[in-house]
Amino acid sequence: MFTEAKQFFRKSIEPAALLFARLGFTPNGLTLLGLFLGLLSCALYVWNRNTVLFGCLMIFWGLFDVIDGALARVTNRATKFGSYLDAVCDRVFESFALLAVGWVSGYWKMCFLLMIGGLLISYAKARAAMEVQISNDEWPDFMERAERDVIFVFGLLVWGLFPLLKVFGKDVLFWTLLGLSIAVYGSFFQRVLRARRLIQSRG
Repeated sequence: MFTEAKQFFRKSIEPAALLFARLGFTPNGLTLLGLFLGLLSCALYVWNRNTVLFGCLMIFWGLFDVIDGALARVTNRATKFGSYLDAVCDRVFESFALLAVGWVSGYWKMCFLLMIGGLLISYAKARAAMEVQISNDEWPDFMERAERDVIFVFGLLVWGLFPLLKVFGKDVLFWTLLGLSIAVYGSFFQRVLRARRLIQSRG
């Protein structure tokens, strides 16, 4: 669902990508800059504990995550390593963002569980690709990264704006992390079953 919206957004962000091209940025350089700014925002969040600011900075980081790909396309410099670097940087930032939220909120166990789930989803697909040839179109998962990011940031912002809001005695962030954990591990098992089918049919 959100993946299709992201594809549409990538087209509309091309003017910004052209601006970065004129400033001399390379796609990989922009990816690394985005990671640096993302990690800096995590450190800032741990220091000042401003959840609303962190949520806004995550949205800003998400723009970088889209612009670097658009920059690669408009400058005709898209490479396989660039895609690999972008994916690795995504995992690094996602992990540190969850660690920062766990530090500030106290929901260490849930954040750690969600972080492991995100890494397992990536590995389930990557390992399948080592066994048989697959394409991205063959992985229409229940909960993809774009969906996780939107729900995570939304939950953060609501929790930051209304920290005393409770649902069945728990705050919004608790339910956000719980819902994401269930969806992530459901998607992981979905990928394992899909990998089993693809490997058996092509192996």
